[in-house]
Amino acid sequence: MTTFAEQLINRRTEDGKWLQGCDHTTLLLNPKIRNKFIDQSIKDLTKHINKFDSIVCCGVSGLLVVPTISEIIKKNIVVVRKENEKRYSPFQYEGVVPSNYIIIDDLICSGDTVKHIINTLKEDCPTSKCIGVYTFLKDKCVYRKMPTLCKRDLKIDYL
Repeated sequence: MTTFAEQLINRRTEDGKWLQGCDHTTLLLNPKIRNKFIDQSIKDLTKHINKFDSIVCCGVSGLLVVPTISEIIKKNIVVVRKENEKRYSPFQYEGVVPSNYIIIDDLICSGDTVKHIINTLKEDCPTSKCIGVYTFLKDKCVYRKMPTLCKRDLKIDYL
């Protein structure tokens, strides 16, 4: 858990400007911290690299890290839109139709985002299979201490 002083430091750019947003979003908007999350994600996902062809994300937090991760580990990106999100595109998701995919998200609280992603892809891509979910803000994730409950609750592995 970060102290209040650390949170304030994380909200400053290198040139001293303030980052606006909720606590976990400002972490991702800070390049030094974001790059640490990306590096750790790549290390953690390496052991699963042959199990999936695509990385799926939803929302701003995923889009701040997933493109870099997917480029480095050479995986396709699929972006699922949030429900009722205003958009120009008629598609609920965009990207290559995945065979086996993982979901990368900042954290899991209720599991609603993960369920939304799985249900959206299942509707249009019934043969696609989610092999697990990876969270890069592990200390804020509900499954951090008991990853086996993710399988029980969401029917997928917590990577």
